[in-house]
Amino acid sequence: MSRTTLASSPFPSVLIIGVGLIGGSLGLAIRRTFKDVHVVGYDRRAVLKRACEIGAVQHAAHDLHHAVGIADLVILALPAREILRQLKSIAPHVPATTLVTDTGSVKREVLMAAQRFFPKGNFIGGHPMAGSERSGIEAAHPLLFENAFYVLSPMENTPERRTTKLETFLAQVGARVVRMEGSTHDAAVAALSHVPQLAAVALMRSAGKHRVASRHLPLGAGGFRDMTRIASSPFGFWGDILESNRRDVRHALKLYRHELDRMDRALRRAPRGLSKSFKGARELRAQIPAEMKGFLHTLTDVQVFVEDRPGALLKVLRALATAKINVKDIELVKVREGLGGTFRLWFESPAEAKRAKGAIGED
Repeated sequence: MSRTTLASSPFPSVLIIGVGLIGGSLGLAIRRTFKDVHVVGYDRRAVLKRACEIGAVQHAAHDLHHAVGIADLVILALPAREILRQLKSIAPHVPATTLVTDTGSVKREVLMAAQRFFPKGNFIGGHPMAGSERSGIEAAHPLLFENAFYVLSPMENTPERRTTKLETFLAQVGARVVRMEGSTHDAAVAALSHVPQLAAVALMRSAGKHRVASRHLPLGAGGFRDMTRIASSPFGFWGDILESNRRDVRHALKLYRHELDRMDRALRRAPRGLSKSFKGARELRAQIPAEMKGFLHTLTDVQVFVEDRPGALLKVLRALATAKINVKDIELVKVREGLGGTFRLWFESPAEAKRAKGAIGED
């Protein structure tokens, strides 16, 4: 999973404004990938101190306007509202040769503002589809973007060469980059990310209000736990997103509520009437390739059962490392305490997966 050689960075100097989970992880990933890049961070002093300690940045900037003036790439890794505020603040100090991008979860509003503040086309909207229930610099990890879907939304007047340059940079960091128009992005993530977050919160709260279920929450260790995992996300992160994308979220929420109402009516009349809903959902779900870790490239998976004992997983990974086989992603599918767990390992191609099976004795 680690890279054996370091590349030369197309952006010699990178300034990350906001060194939390996303910004800190980007800093770690950039420094891990490029041998000659200088990563500078701007945030609260305590955050910057910790970011320097873990190697996410090499230098802490205290004069933001000076820092943006000498950077080759500026990354705004901030909440949605703060991105809009900082765009206006830094724009007069950003040279036309410097590229600016953001990591916000909503794009339409940001692109409208950027069009005003960066008329020379040196802004590209960005959204890494990666995250964690945890937040802050302590949760940062250099592999957060490995094989993750990363949306880029260029402005109409952004030169193609600049978009291509940023695409290449992010791909080298490990992300799977795809371009998407801002309004299309916001409508899609409303249904595929924002409403699922609200649904997880609602499902958790409804269980908490249920007279019996609330006293037996440990029973929800299977599907309920999986469906409500993101209910642990802090509202501080989501408040700005829901505010900025409320129109698309409300539309997607209306469709979701309509489906719940249909189910309620079916339960009142004849529960077997839900069979068509189940069939339709299963057919739609099948359109999401099980082996796809992102939109651009299909990976091949191998499932491996690992016994519940110290060093068991390490033995598998060591065998793959010895055979010089790169694991693109790893996922714990199922665990049984005292027995072991099933891991899904993802590989670049069917041929690589076949080699992996031979290396770990799964043929």
